[in-house]
Amino acid sequence: MEPSIEKKLTELFLSNAELLDEGQSPLLTRPRRAALEALNLLGIPPKGPGNGDRYHYTDLRGVFGEEWEHYFTPSHPGVAPDDLPGQMHRMKFLNGFCCDARHLTRLADGVVFGSLAAAAREYPGLVGKYYNTLPHGHGSAVAELTAAFVQDGAFVYVPRGIRVELPFAVECGLYGDGEAVASFGRNLFIFEEGSQARLVIDYRTLSGERNLACRTREIFVGSGARVEMVESCRLNERSSLISASYARQQGDSVLHGVSVGLSAGLMRNEQTVLLEGRGAENHTNGLTIAGEQEHLDFATDIEHIASDCTSYQLFKGLAADGGTSVFSGRIYVAQDAQRTQAFQQNNNLLLSDDAHVYAKPQLEIYADNVKCSHGATVGQLDPEAIYYMRQRGIGLEDARRLQMYGFVLDVLGESRVQEMNELFDREIASKIEGL
Repeated sequence: MEPSIEKKLTELFLSNAELLDEGQSPLLTRPRRAALEALNLLGIPPKGPGNGDRYHYTDLRGVFGEEWEHYFTPSHPGVAPDDLPGQMHRMKFLNGFCCDARHLTRLADGVVFGSLAAAAREYPGLVGKYYNTLPHGHGSAVAELTAAFVQDGAFVYVPRGIRVELPFAVECGLYGDGEAVASFGRNLFIFEEGSQARLVIDYRTLSGERNLACRTREIFVGSGARVEMVESCRLNERSSLISASYARQQGDSVLHGVSVGLSAGLMRNEQTVLLEGRGAENHTNGLTIAGEQEHLDFATDIEHIASDCTSYQLFKGLAADGGTSVFSGRIYVAQDAQRTQAFQQNNNLLLSDDAHVYAKPQLEIYADNVKCSHGATVGQLDPEAIYYMRQRGIGLEDARRLQMYGFVLDVLGESRVQEMNELFDREIASKIEGL
């Protein structure tokens, strides 16, 4: 009998335990065994009903069940992602390992960014206060898997009251050099009270082989802090990105995010936000453009714990040529979270008969003084609008592309990191042209 996926992962862990721990801080090594036990209890979730329907349409077991190589030491020196535009505080990673010569950068105002492994060794008090504290209780196999296998990841720390002008950029390259490679990592971002910063996270394949990136990030936003973030997935059609994000917001903080799924064989992006301080504000937005058998999936869980908090979600999806776009979003309002305002909207365009769109908006409300709404739509291109454009000399294909581009513009307009907007414009136009 073929061993289970969980058994294979356990054997992989046990046979590489020394390599995993070599040179690492106890902050990263101590949680490994407990995380592995939790992973075996949870299991890699199967596709279909169950698990609260969280994975009804997305097959993670199929991805993890494939044969993968694993690099437990840095590989391919000289290969690094390098195509993000503009001036940024850059952190470059290849298959989960920091590939910058200087693993940590320190700015004069106390800001630190770079390698999580290096930060755990050099700032154990700071990292230990936050690392691996958010995923517990959320039943995420992704979080447990990355806690068991983590060796590195991105780290950003912005002290109280500091405003950082340039955005931080986490450039995550995936590279196989003839092999199908799976990698794991954890990211930790700490923004203290009253700080202001912008953050870019970009996943990109640098070769044509199959790659699997499995990542978890934790984001802490202190009282009155403001963080603006964009995230992009630009993988080849054979590769997969499976990520879980956990954010905790304190009073009067703002976390404004846009995630863009441009391309991947499979993308599963889970985002959990805990609004724990009164007056916190969250914007979680996303866009998928799925074509040529791509499967792009967003799952959100916005939890209103404190009173007087607001959350806004806008997700849009395009699906064509056998592609699949999935959105499942849950808004939870606790009994004490009075005067909550929470809004969620998911709109989709189905562009061919063999494409698929799945949408599942959810509200779970226990407070009685709230203003909440959610909705989902699935439609097609408007033939009257196309006819109108053609009557004015615009060709059929150009008219279709203009309507598709107009459909996604309001999500792109949510990006607060101007340095990325030109890249998004270029890559989205290119993707739409091929649909």
